[in-house]
Amino acid sequence: MEVYIKCDRIYCEGDVLDGYLVVKDGKIVDLYPCDADVHSFIDYTGYRIIPGIIDTHIHGISGFGLLGKDCSDPERRVEGFLKGCAVNGLTGVFPTPSPDMLACVAKVAREEPDGARILGIHSEGPYLNRVGENGIQTEPPIINLEEVKRIYEDCNGYLKLMAIAPEIEGSQQVIDYLREKGVILSYAHSNCNYEEAMEAFERGLSVSTHTANVMSGIHHRNMGGLGACLLNEKVFCEVICDGLHIAPPMLEIMFRVKNFDHWFMVSDSSEAAGAPAGSYKFMDEFTVTIDKQGFCKSETGRLMGSTKSVLYGVSVLVNQLHLPLEKVLPMSSLNAANFYGFGTQKGSIALGKDADLVVIDGEYKTIATYVEGRIVYDSRIEKEFFNQDYLTRYRA
Repeated sequence: MEVYIKCDRIYCEGDVLDGYLVVKDGKIVDLYPCDADVHSFIDYTGYRIIPGIIDTHIHGISGFGLLGKDCSDPERRVEGFLKGCAVNGLTGVFPTPSPDMLACVAKVAREEPDGARILGIHSEGPYLNRVGENGIQTEPPIINLEEVKRIYEDCNGYLKLMAIAPEIEGSQQVIDYLREKGVILSYAHSNCNYEEAMEAFERGLSVSTHTANVMSGIHHRNMGGLGACLLNEKVFCEVICDGLHIAPPMLEIMFRVKNFDHWFMVSDSSEAAGAPAGSYKFMDEFTVTIDKQGFCKSETGRLMGSTKSVLYGVSVLVNQLHLPLEKVLPMSSLNAANFYGFGTQKGSIALGKDADLVVIDGEYKTIATYVEGRIVYDSRIEKEFFNQDYLTRYRA
């Protein structure tokens, strides 16, 4: 059965269409102009339809988290997480869980629940170097290749990305092992200087984790790890565009230095994303405070993930940096789809691709989300979505 979806601004790959999307068996099978003779359709006139957003670095959202030691009813947590993703315009994700949640995430991925689709798993660590703004220097972890093998096995074929600090002794054996398995390695939480970071990229790292955050910054006599990420043409860069992790003028500099097709917009959001301002227990270990701007900080002032979605980041780039929406959208979808190997099916609105669609209003709020042609969120039916148990249990 064919379904017709009408809108006066459909952001197709290479064009903005005023007309109809024709969806059948989860795929976009045709595009019609607005004057086509169509009698039955879903009407989103006055809104905008954009490609489904792909977030490859996300720990939680809407009160559902994938970090921490509390694994009570873990499958429900993952399912709630995926629903929260859809509410925020995500159609594809790389969940970024703690090691004890990996096997559960992989299990739910095979079941394809109601919400965003799990396209892979991102393991941020466990071999990281806690550096950067308000960072408290600690001894780096000792690398254990058997632990890496367990992580890979627990992901059951879904491990797409592992982030690592390349200066940690023994990191090369992790890089070599995972590259043989087809896993991408990312430069993350590193204190490398410019030369060391460039060497790490030659040794097999090809992605930069939340670029500019938790890495050595740029000084005019020392370009730091950030300088290496920006100047190495082979490196693809995650970027948090909430306007808080990186000041908008710095984002502008970064986008001027590196081509737009080398950026992946990510949220790095935690379960606190969407929670009201206040103090919350974080990972059952310490307290974080969310202020009215949306900053989520530890007691030392260190940023602890984001409380904003990629869709919010799209609004920052359009409204504050004045970038055309057409230029921003590939950074939120197609670039990652192409890089990670599913760009022929996902990442843009085009004939033959999956009907992964997000309907948004003028304030960049989600009106509806479609995953492979199936509506998984409709704001006109489902209003507020947030895990109230999170507020009861974790609000300090």
